[in-house]
Amino acid sequence: MGDERAPLVVKKKKLFKAQASPSWGLCLNPLAWLLWGLDFLVWLLSVIGPIKTIAYYLQGSYSVEIDTALRRKKKGELITTAVPGKEIRTIPELVDWMCEEFAEKPVMGTRSYEGEYKPPGAKFPLKKFGETTWMTYAELKVRALKFGAALVSEKFGMRPLPPGADLEVATGPHTLLLFEDTCAAWMTAALGASYYSIVVATSYATLGISAVADSVEECLVPVVLTNRKQVDTITKNITSRTLKAIIYTNLNVIPSEVPIPASRLMIEDMEDVIAGARVESIVPALPSPEMIALIMYTSGSTGKPKGVMLKHLSVCSSVGGLSEALGRVSVPGDCYLGYLPQAHILELCAELTCLRLGVKIGYADPRSISSAGAVRVRPDGTLNTTAGYPYPPGAIQEFRPAFMAGVPKIWDILKKAIEDQIGKSSALKQTIFQIAYAGRATALRQHREAPLLKALVFSKLKNLVGGNIKGSVSGGGAISSEVQTFVRTAFCAPALQGYALTETCCSATFQNPNDEGNVDGVVGPPLESVEIRLASVDIQDANGKPYLSTDTSHLGTRCKGRGEIQIRGPPVASGYFKQPDKTAEVFGADGWFRTGDVGVWAVDGQLKIVDRLKNLVKLKGGEYVAIEHMEKEYSTCHYVSGANGGVMCYGDHDLDRPVAFVVGDEKKISEWAAAAGIAVSSFSDLCRVPEVVAEVLSALQKSGKSGGLGTNEIIAGCVVLPGTGPHDNTPPRYDDPWTPENGMLTASNKLNRKAIIKEYGADGVFDALKAKGIK
Repeated sequence: MGDERAPLVVKKKKLFKAQASPSWGLCLNPLAWLLWGLDFLVWLLSVIGPIKTIAYYLQGSYSVEIDTALRRKKKGELITTAVPGKEIRTIPELVDWMCEEFAEKPVMGTRSYEGEYKPPGAKFPLKKFGETTWMTYAELKVRALKFGAALVSEKFGMRPLPPGADLEVATGPHTLLLFEDTCAAWMTAALGASYYSIVVATSYATLGISAVADSVEECLVPVVLTNRKQVDTITKNITSRTLKAIIYTNLNVIPSEVPIPASRLMIEDMEDVIAGARVESIVPALPSPEMIALIMYTSGSTGKPKGVMLKHLSVCSSVGGLSEALGRVSVPGDCYLGYLPQAHILELCAELTCLRLGVKIGYADPRSISSAGAVRVRPDGTLNTTAGYPYPPGAIQEFRPAFMAGVPKIWDILKKAIEDQIGKSSALKQTIFQIAYAGRATALRQHREAPLLKALVFSKLKNLVGGNIKGSVSGGGAISSEVQTFVRTAFCAPALQGYALTETCCSATFQNPNDEGNVDGVVGPPLESVEIRLASVDIQDANGKPYLSTDTSHLGTRCKGRGEIQIRGPPVASGYFKQPDKTAEVFGADGWFRTGDVGVWAVDGQLKIVDRLKNLVKLKGGEYVAIEHMEKEYSTCHYVSGANGGVMCYGDHDLDRPVAFVVGDEKKISEWAAAAGIAVSSFSDLCRVPEVVAEVLSALQKSGKSGGLGTNEIIAGCVVLPGTGPHDNTPPRYDDPWTPENGMLTASNKLNRKAIIKEYGADGVFDALKAKGIK
């Protein structure tokens, strides 16, 4: 177990943690039974509530079995168009349709950026924002057409990809690279390029310049769209002879503070490019459905990023499948909060689906979503620094979204922040919250509403996410049951999991948005654009049994097949750009894409993700442990800072038990240490104190057990890291958080395992951690 001492017995204020199942103490509380009884009575008398619950239990399977462990959402043809009943299989066809359907409706909102403000005593400055301006669908189309026309004008010299041409061998100036944060300009450029059969390559704004240079070289890129702040870096570091021009935006920058450097390259403001375009003299060169629309580079957690080739047909069929699911709860005029990287397939397809449904997009900077990261300039010039209306600083209150997506880490951070606030309230308020939370969580598990508890307690929490939320989506990795339950219960809207990959153009599965009581731990049935099968693999589960497509039981629970998840349908990519060997490894000649993920079909026809094949690790005793599944549960521990990196578990054939790196929560660990009488000069030193490490380990083990982890998945030791330094040191120092900027996380905020191991292997930290896993 390593050299940690037994945890100290410390008298301290108990940390508040919402419990979805009533404790014995709560069950003995008369007030709890009074509120639960009144709530049930209100639900029963509502009539519509019981009808909806009965309808849920009478419904059939979420999907249909076509063959052994092969399922579709329903029988019949897969969706191949963005709009049912219409032949819309290219991005320009989609833009034409939606801009005619919703012409004068608002489509994209952008907050005006007015510099920075550093509050007294603050470590970092906050961004200042003013009024939001909205673009209509009609204006979007005009701007997109002008931008596309400018690309193929003599000035920039780009050329449409010829019909039937093979992009992988083509040598012409056919590809535009987008290297910018999420914004209206990014989407405008992508849509505009499609009208002229210009292929769009994407690069995460958080990736290093070397990755951008590789993309420019590999795709023979003549024009890059980027931020004004990146222009100097590009001119100094990208020497490719194909690059001729840089078009820049002024997103979240004061132009006078960032001069444009002299360069051999042509450098133009995007607004000037659009204003000077002459669309009347340039006829669009419309693409075919089979033409490549996007080269979307993955975030590179397993080596050099791969460029995933997605056809226009892939994009439109994906939008069609997602629209069928999201369209059940959305109406034109709803708002979606856009802040995840548009270079990530989840954000790109979510935005395109919203555009297709008439749902407007409010663009936000990730660090200023809440009022903790921004200030608002009022019309009289004064600053509003606190959350609330009018003139809220945070984007989430400004846009009041009906829908927002996030990676699991975002939802975990929100949950812990709310619990911290409740923990500061009186004992009575904490008890009432626990009664309401356990009551509503229980009701949702029974697929019914808790109307009285919802109105009395949770309406205020709903306002934290703008007050209009209809659904939240978690993607990019598995979310723990504890966190998903909290989000669904506290924010009074379905908390939905989906599953997909860049290689499937964000199409695989999605939970039913109409079901407020969605089951945790599953990712839903297949979308109507794909079919999914589970193929037997010679990998053992925790009970030592192989995953077989014919299995009827998974670790004691009934199921309808297990194995590697494989996906087929129109959204599936054409392969990896200029990497035929990598393409052949996972893209079958029969159309099936091998995901590398292990799944289980639940008896109700929904898919459950067990783990990734590469992360099912065999320990010294021959037992397999599911590393990502473990991390999902350990991340719920109150001593873990999800904002600064989270948890990375590790195991191999030399270890008897797994171990973990943990980025610690400074506030909670410091509070425990103070109560224990431990005083050191810095949080970095505190993280090395054996008693602190032992306390964190004990709490992690409790979280793992409460999350249902097996005996072999309970970690034997951990290293606690401070995570309090700057976000962008390269390479990072010991005290720094894990971020995309310093390479410890991928651009999509997933753990960069090899980089973390390499970083902490240099000074023996990793070896010391491994030693804790050896008996």
